[in-house]
Amino acid sequence: MALERIGTFAKNKKGQLRIIETILASFIVVAALSFANLYVTAPTSPKYESDELQKLGYNVLQDLNDQDLLTRFVYQKEWDNLESALRVTIPRDVYFNLTVYSLNYQIINDVTILYGSPEAFLDSKNVAAVTYGLTGYPSKINSTSYQAAYSPAMIILELSRG
Repeated sequence: MALERIGTFAKNKKGQLRIIETILASFIVVAALSFANLYVTAPTSPKYESDELQKLGYNVLQDLNDQDLLTRFVYQKEWDNLESALRVTIPRDVYFNLTVYSLNYQIINDVTILYGSPEAFLDSKNVAAVTYGLTGYPSKINSTSYQAAYSPAMIILELSRG
């Protein structure tokens, strides 16, 4: 009886060691895959990158317009506020250049609205441009009524990843 118990005990020890070996091997495999994943970079395609930049630019302009900030900044010529709003909403690694045009293609903004160097747009492989139209801005006549001023403007936002 005692010899049977010793044989069973030895078999259980071997089973426990196999489980511990399996757990350690799993940790080693997971660690190796995690380490390899740090050094793998996904290839970027120029079309994919410019499409993503276009979506980002349009979304930023649309969000500012939905908050009634874009029209206010453009028609009241608050160029510093517009640049600050763009810097806050666009990721830091994306450079932008914004120009506001009238319908006859005259530049409205007398201040350059730029983040990054101008060479970033010339040397970059991926540059996206977004065109966004504004129709006008309501002006307050008295405390209860507004009058809309029809003054179309075109916003061209160029984006490049830095």
